[in-house]
Amino acid sequence: MKKISILILSILFVGLISVNSFAGEKSSAEAKKPKLIEQKEAKIQEMTDEILAIDAQIEETVEKIVQYLASVKDSAGSHTKVAVIKEKAIQGLAKSVEDYKRERGKRMNELSKRHPNLSRDILQKQVDITDERIDRRIEQIINITSSLTQNQDVKKYDTYWTQQRSSGRRRSGRAKQKVSKEYKQNKSVTAKSNALKDKIIKGLEEEIKSLEAKNVSLNARIQTERSKDKKEQYKKDIEANNVTIEKRKEQLQEAETETTVAATPIEYKDARDLEDKIADLVLDIQDHEAKMKQLIYKRNMALKKLGTYEKAAARQKK
Repeated sequence: MKKISILILSILFVGLISVNSFAGEKSSAEAKKPKLIEQKEAKIQEMTDEILAIDAQIEETVEKIVQYLASVKDSAGSHTKVAVIKEKAIQGLAKSVEDYKRERGKRMNELSKRHPNLSRDILQKQVDITDERIDRRIEQIINITSSLTQNQDVKKYDTYWTQQRSSGRRRSGRAKQKVSKEYKQNKSVTAKSNALKDKIIKGLEEEIKSLEAKNVSLNARIQTERSKDKKEQYKKDIEANNVTIEKRKEQLQEAETETTVAATPIEYKDARDLEDKIADLVLDIQDHEAKMKQLIYKRNMALKKLGTYEKAAARQKK
């Protein structure tokens, strides 16, 4: 199965910036603009709306993949095929989480500066958006994890009879035992499921520890910082970290709890069909991403031109 590339991160912020940049001007009766500038703004807003619509389609497709995987599990016939597919999907979602965290870190770094490259309100909204997406991806990972095959009480041995020739014409039988196919399957898929689940639990535990350590560091900075603005920002960061810590603890408890998700065992052929279906959905995501890249490029060029027109219009007013 192809690796799931979830989303181009820069998409998350363009619509928000556009709306915040233009809404105030449009609502002001006093801000009379040249017709050309109004047309350019309308075109940029149109591209922004299309970008956000594509983003919604991608999110819907990702959720569809998660629901498909959460609804099935391995059978004796599929061996660990379903578990492998789930593992690849979880890796894709986890990669998305790390990408979002990097983007969040960039915004947090700007917020810590005296003169950030964007307004603090916009940067904070971008941080909030990444936080929402990170939470969503982790929930999707846990949903898939909850459907992993758990240890079952299955018969360990199958009994079979062998025939032996005795003296004369009579035959005697002897009962023997061998490890059952169901037991081998259960042991194999459970081991893989447990390893994957342990990895997710460890990741959540490490994030909680990391956030708690950051809070200790931020509290130390508050004690020595002279700038009131920075102190307030540190306090906001601590509050946000505390909220995230509580969420991760809830998710950790959910991941550790053995659930009885209604997942249907499927055979190997059905698992292959599922893999093909998910591969097709991943291709859909990639097509959406390609279209999104083109729109972002066009929108960025349009924003540059708009800036040039606005400067020219401002000079004419002088």
